[in-house]
Amino acid sequence: MPRKKPHYLSAIGSVALVLFMLGFFALLALHARQLTKLFKERVDLWLELRQDLPEEDVARLMDYVRSQSFVLPETVAFVSREEAAAIMQKDLGEESLLEQLPDMMRDVVRFNVQASYFQEDSLRTWRETIRQDSLVEDLFVEVANVGNVGQNIEKLGWIALALGLLLIFAAVALIHNTIRLDLYTNRFLIKNQELVGASWGYISWPYIQRGIFNGLWSAFLAIAALAGLLWLAQQNIPELKSLEDQSSMALVFAGLVVLGILISFVSTWFVIHKFLRMRVDDLY
Repeated sequence: MPRKKPHYLSAIGSVALVLFMLGFFALLALHARQLTKLFKERVDLWLELRQDLPEEDVARLMDYVRSQSFVLPETVAFVSREEAAAIMQKDLGEESLLEQLPDMMRDVVRFNVQASYFQEDSLRTWRETIRQDSLVEDLFVEVANVGNVGQNIEKLGWIALALGLLLIFAAVALIHNTIRLDLYTNRFLIKNQELVGASWGYISWPYIQRGIFNGLWSAFLAIAALAGLLWLAQQNIPELKSLEDQSSMALVFAGLVVLGILISFVSTWFVIHKFLRMRVDDLY
């Protein structure tokens, strides 16, 4: 048995970071379509009304908007110009610079549309149609580039995958150095074990066993970090809870455990056997 235990904390942390990045990519890939749909349906559309409209005209316009097949009817709401100014002041701050803001704002009808309808051409066509109504001044969309949300999520996932692959090489190099240094401190003991007939498997097993445990620790750390990230995201976006797929998430987490063990096992095995093939003269 080795006389000196190696310091594995850096190797465990490196593998955990690798697994976290890969798990993050896997979760993004699983939920990319649902996330895109969620983000699109959370984008506000603002129907700016003409000034001093009677309440019955506003109610008629809201009923018309609510009746459109692509509109999410539960999201239709009237926002007075005072309320709109208060929202903008809250977002921008510096109330002293916005004293005249209520006079600059207008009453609006705020609503959201179905994700399948949230296309630039569809919105442009309906904007031209609704502007023909004598009660409507204009239609505005909260985020101009929201049509690229799906592409951005996909790009983010591929970036995470690329970083994860790079980190795999870094983790393997770190494990290589950790095991190599530890074996170097015990090189004479190992050769003595060989002289009395110990097999390579017997000599290397304690290190491989430790590598397997390190892989498990790395996987548990990565899973805990991903679970914490998901919890924080759900606190800020409650709708994400409806996107949870327990079976798929369990499959991803199980894959991280297997991958963590595999990375540590293969790296440890490779380094140990490379060292054991060294000649006795190379020990000095």
